[in-house]
Amino acid sequence: MDGDDLKYLLREAFDSQVLNHGDFNLVYGQPSGAGNPWTIGYRRHPLELLLCPVDLEALPGLREDASIATVALGNVATLADTGTGYQVETVTGFRTWFEVSGAPRVPLPENLRDLLAAPRQEPDADSLVLEQESDAEDFHQFMSHFMDTLDSYYDE
Repeated sequence: MDGDDLKYLLREAFDSQVLNHGDFNLVYGQPSGAGNPWTIGYRRHPLELLLCPVDLEALPGLREDASIATVALGNVATLADTGTGYQVETVTGFRTWFEVSGAPRVPLPENLRDLLAAPRQEPDADSLVLEQESDAEDFHQFMSHFMDTLDSYYDE
């Protein structure tokens, strides 16, 4: 398994949960603190962010109770750049902090290590680096646009 294989599994998990999945770009986000990582879908029209929890131990299957948090202009309460990531809160009380980096190190639970085509001899075979430099850059631009759009409502 390499980063592209993991991206494929994450895309499959997202697509199976989101009806109009083709409208979204995806990035992998790591929580700031404990909790499952996120597959984050985002689109500019309409301006929307979908946070899908990823149970890496359930891949390539899915958790039955996976709930997607939708963040749009109509329900966002707080959207902030923390310097190392983002804080998101909706009017319904959903709140999370996460980071999106260009090369996150993703822990590989045993079920994903078992999917390896050939045994890896590297000392860090229990994780892999997910290359998403251009996707992360695009996501950060999206978040800046989202925050600027939100701020413009308060400037009027």
